[in-house]
Amino acid sequence: MKKHASHVPAELREALHTLRLLVKEVGGNYLASLQAEVARAEQALAGFDADNAPNRKQLAQMTALRRQISELDLKPHKGRRRDLKTLDKTIGKLSDAVDSW
Repeated sequence: MKKHASHVPAELREALHTLRLLVKEVGGNYLASLQAEVARAEQALAGFDADNAPNRKQLAQMTALRRQISELDLKPHKGRRRDLKTLDKTIGKLSDAVDSW
């Protein structure tokens, strides 16, 4: 049996509502994961002090990461996908470095 054409817009409206909720949930979880990685890096840095100073390799990684973070060219108000990709890439490098500390 063929669906009546008048049902299609209502079904699409419902599907779009579901899609919007999924974007909100997935996006929120994704951002929470990125924030957790940054917090993990902050905790790792807190472990360094005068008695436990970073070695040369770690210092080089820290310097490179600091530079990369300070050079980020993001426009948060625009909500661009490429800004998220840039953040993801930067936080991925940060996470890799923390794993080796």
